[in-house]
Amino acid sequence: MMKHIVLLQFKESLTAQEIKEAFILLEGLGKTIPQIKSFKCGKSDSNEGMNHGFEYGFEIEFDNAEDRDIYLFHPDHVAVAGKVIPLLKNGTDSLMAFDYDPTKGL
Repeated sequence: MMKHIVLLQFKESLTAQEIKEAFILLEGLGKTIPQIKSFKCGKSDSNEGMNHGFEYGFEIEFDNAEDRDIYLFHPDHVAVAGKVIPLLKNGTDSLMAFDYDPTKGL
């Protein structure tokens, strides 16, 4: 199993609808990239104040690292990233990706 977690900082000028549309594009990748097993997204709901400006995030689950790699270089993913990254506060500097296999442990 492979989990792909991405945290995002959107531009402050975006409306809630514009952010929602970005997540609709991301979620739609599950229709064209069969390696995607699940997609979940949401807005930070922490009261710790430690999100460092990353107010939104999503998680995609894959069966393995090879399937994750197919997704990363899939033309549909590249196209959606090309639409979402310009919506971020500082481009890719406003994006954090973290992948791990929870079955492997430490």
